[in-house]
Amino acid sequence: MAEDPKSPSPEKLSPAPEGESLLSQPNSDAQGQLTAAVDELLDQLQSKFENVSTEMFAKLDDMTKRLDELEASLTASSDSSATPTPIK
Repeated sequence: MAEDPKSPSPEKLSPAPEGESLLSQPNSDAQGQLTAAVDELLDQLQSKFENVSTEMFAKLDDMTKRLDELEASLTASSDSSATPTPIK
């Protein structure tokens, strides 16, 4: 009876650590990979959110300055048109 060279002999198999079966080892590795991928995705989303937030606040500040300039211009324009110009 010849042994199949592809199948390991029982004495070459290492025993699983206590409390862990051979089936749970790939699951914990896959779970670790999934956790790492989710953490990386969350970090990327947080970074993108911070960038968008910063850009939005910069644009709001710019809009506020432009509105203040427009308001000052309109006030100055209405003040100058409210004063009567002398007729010659």
